[in-house]
Amino acid sequence: MAKYLQVPLVYARKQRSVVMANTFDAGYNSKTMGEDKQLLVSRDHIDEEDRVLVIDDFLSSGSSQEALLRIISEAGATAVGVGVLLEKEYEAGRVFLSGFGVPVESVVRIASVKNGVIGIREEDGYDKM
Repeated sequence: MAKYLQVPLVYARKQRSVVMANTFDAGYNSKTMGEDKQLLVSRDHIDEEDRVLVIDDFLSSGSSQEALLRIISEAGATAVGVGVLLEKEYEAGRVFLSGFGVPVESVVRIASVKNGVIGIREEDGYDKM
């Protein structure tokens, strides 16, 4: 996404690397891993002048995206949105993130998973693609 938008890319890491001395950090609960995790962003790479778009692979509970939004806020930067590839709509992560007042967009919204069948939310205009 950063390449497409031609903007800088900053990674949030799940563990401290040797070059990350001074970081913003926020805890979250990983539903996938079933444990508490930490996200770290170097203080050298984000500041109050930045406008930040959070991009992630999955949105389920919204806890990892919420941790990133807290880091952005702590840095004094401005969150402009959250974009994800797959959203597990039935997990209500979008609702959880609604308090941040940023748009949440997903490429695919999974409405349900029942008896081995994945139900996809078809939005207006989908049938014209």
